[in-house]
Amino acid sequence: MLRTVPPSADQLRELEILIRAHHPFLLVDTLEEERVHVLLEHAAEHTGLPLFSWTQVDGLRRELPDPGQTPESGPPLKALSFIERSNIEAIFHLKGLGPYLHEPAVIARIKNIHKKYFGHRGALVLSGHAVDMPPAIEHLFTPLNLHAPSSEDYHSFVQSVLRDLATRLHVKVELSSADVSKLLAALHGLTFFEVQKIITQAVIEDGVLGRGDLVKVLEAKRQIIERSGVLEYFPHEHEMGDVAGLSELKNWLRKRQSAFEDPKRAKEYGLTPPKGLMLIGVQGCGKSLCAKAVAAEWKLPLIRLDPSNLYNRYVGESEKNLKRAIKLAEAMAPVVLWIDEIEKALSQEDAEGGPAQRIFGTFLAWLQDKKESVFVIATANDISKLPPELMRKGRFDEIFFVDLPGAEARKRILQIHLERRKRDPEKFDIERLVELTDGFSGAEIEQAVVSSLYTAFSEREDLSTKVIAEEIAMTKPLSVTMAERIGALREWAKDRAVFAG
Repeated sequence: MLRTVPPSADQLRELEILIRAHHPFLLVDTLEEERVHVLLEHAAEHTGLPLFSWTQVDGLRRELPDPGQTPESGPPLKALSFIERSNIEAIFHLKGLGPYLHEPAVIARIKNIHKKYFGHRGALVLSGHAVDMPPAIEHLFTPLNLHAPSSEDYHSFVQSVLRDLATRLHVKVELSSADVSKLLAALHGLTFFEVQKIITQAVIEDGVLGRGDLVKVLEAKRQIIERSGVLEYFPHEHEMGDVAGLSELKNWLRKRQSAFEDPKRAKEYGLTPPKGLMLIGVQGCGKSLCAKAVAAEWKLPLIRLDPSNLYNRYVGESEKNLKRAIKLAEAMAPVVLWIDEIEKALSQEDAEGGPAQRIFGTFLAWLQDKKESVFVIATANDISKLPPELMRKGRFDEIFFVDLPGAEARKRILQIHLERRKRDPEKFDIERLVELTDGFSGAEIEQAVVSSLYTAFSEREDLSTKVIAEEIAMTKPLSVTMAERIGALREWAKDRAVFAG
């Protein structure tokens, strides 16, 4: 079995401080229990404490310094009885205890152990994923976050996987230094177990880990992220050049890119890395495209949180979904987290104390205190449903209003969509089309081009200015059908937002 990489000095120091400060119960919410165990091994060596581990199958085993088995310690109560009775200064790693925590006898035993171990350096470390902690003992446990692996950690682990594979088959690595960097970026945020599966599968197919496997790695990562049920992974398909207009927004992002990419240098300079921004405005005017382009421009992964995926009919599950999404985003940091139509998650129409109110509280607390490099881009179409607290200065670094595109932006949008469909914009009367699309959103202009292509194709003729103009004439843009709402939105934005155009 492959061993994981050693813990970082910061992680080890954090754990040692908790042990020396007499925190007898620690809770690590993770799927990577092997990484937890390696951390505890190093902590035991540094502190001079013995290390025990427990599973229901193996019972209580002494790991360090002298391995040994504690007889008849498989049942949770017997293992906890031994720990209470022995009252020794040691680190006990309990794996899989979560399902038994609601049993009255287990709760009583844990309370007794806490009283005894609070007086010395002994510590119980409970690990598992989404442990359902009963309120009666929840306050006794101190959460310990398992730090996300660094690029160096992933590199070391991939090398160990390849060495292990090389003992069974001939392995060739055909990656340039740039390819290695791309591979490590693609693996970032995944557990070591997932990395092992992905790399092993890539090599087993042809005995080679090469550039062609990068696409497979990204696809595997997408599947793993989307398996969570709350997040979607987006590969880079758009660049900032694909976004027409929005010069003020682009300039704002350009100035903050280096501070986000190098938070340590920014902090030394007296800056805090940017938290994120909110894009409010007319539907179809490029808010979503901008989120995708920022991730591509900053060369960061893009993950999308769809608010509708958060809600669950069981009490408390919606908040857990949000916390799971946040934890996954932090594990992938640095990353761009795109929250699409945020008003759907935080609607003020929700009843007092309802799930939306609780989700809002959780999200606001995280946004205020987040330490990981997660750049949040929230988009909204209906500002009337957003809580006022979210719009207060300091929640986001800036709030931008995205209006209908002006003449220059419409010209660029037309050129982009004609070029994307293998048409030379020089062969069209772009100035006339710009004039005809006054009041159109970017999405409506794109749809006019697409619809005209269908018309030209069905009539067996090439696309022309005339065909596009006819499609434009048949379109009733949002600026007409929703004139009052757009007017109200512009009025609201005058004193509350920066115009992105």
